[in-house]
Amino acid sequence: MKVAIVTDYLLQLGGAEKVTSAIASMYPDADIYTLICDDKVKEKHFKGREIIEHPAFKDSWFKRKFYRLFVPMYPTYIEDFDFSGYDLIISSSYLWAKGILPDMEATHVSYVHTPIRQAWVKYHEYLHNENDIGRIKRFFLRFVMNYIRMWDVSSSKRVDHFIANSTTVKKRIEHIYRREASVIHPPIEISEHSKHVKSRFGDYYVTLGRLVPYKRIDLLIEAFNQCPTRKLYIMGDGNDMERLKELTQSPNIHFMGYVDDETKYRVLSHAKGFLFAAEEDFGMSPIEAMATGVPVLGYNKGGTRDYIQDGINGTFFEEQNSRSLLKALDRFENMNFSKEEIVGSVKKFSEARFKYQFTEFMEDKVKTTKETPQSLTREPSYANVHRLH
Repeated sequence: MKVAIVTDYLLQLGGAEKVTSAIASMYPDADIYTLICDDKVKEKHFKGREIIEHPAFKDSWFKRKFYRLFVPMYPTYIEDFDFSGYDLIISSSYLWAKGILPDMEATHVSYVHTPIRQAWVKYHEYLHNENDIGRIKRFFLRFVMNYIRMWDVSSSKRVDHFIANSTTVKKRIEHIYRREASVIHPPIEISEHSKHVKSRFGDYYVTLGRLVPYKRIDLLIEAFNQCPTRKLYIMGDGNDMERLKELTQSPNIHFMGYVDDETKYRVLSHAKGFLFAAEEDFGMSPIEAMATGVPVLGYNKGGTRDYIQDGINGTFFEEQNSRSLLKALDRFENMNFSKEEIVGSVKKFSEARFKYQFTEFMEDKVKTTKETPQSLTREPSYANVHRLH
């Protein structure tokens, strides 16, 4: 069986890249396609594998640097890839990848991180708040997004089977594409993070992620500006950094920028709690925090509902404003958490479990029309993973 794996971009060390890497490890002979690939991502997640990039970006430094300017072209660019002769195509998609043109005899399975966020669930926020895109760009973007929404829905018919990364995304697929989807949560390095569990909770809060508007780091800053006795450490970098620094009015808020793994583990594991203010598709960083024994205070909408267990490994705040967050912080600080119980609650999100579930899904969906490839054979190490509930 000839297999291809395709994803939107390989430009950062984020959740979608980790999922694509886990899938690729299950298919060592598969060809990997993406629009643009960064050397750092390839070295970390796809070392020794050939990555097939779109020729429009491979040899153009201008397009690689300013790739965001070419949004209207991406539906065409993703359709340029020729998948003739492939029996199985697996797309890992949060933008364009699920819209590839598969061979008519192939099976196309799409692991969807979300239907295009900027065109659907965050359209109005993106249109008006995404780093002040300007009146002229905003005018044209309305028409571009209308075209992308039509393409996104029509291209969903090219997928044979959908996998969603959370129950939230499953509902989006059903609502937008009118298709059924199975839920398989993304793989988290639970065992690696759990090595760093500390015996006691610290005296500060922490958050981790890309600094972009929809992550709502501004909400955390607004809240902590009002309570200078509480300390907040912000790990991560992004194009919203300068705006967020301008909003900061209190010395108790610390920007750490991009951090290496050693620093991430050290800061996470010593924290009192992890704060997550975004309405996220899933959200891997809160689970990484839990795996180090740290409880999470998260917004009660989106992917957090799949893993926060109130009173066990964290709790929720109900409205996306500083008043609701501060009220929840007061409640959070009066709760008693067990580090052992917190770590135990997220073991089911391990990479081993992801591979086990993915293997079972593929065997069930692909075996009826195609011979099951060797890469789909269950490995003994996954045998008991399904019991981790």
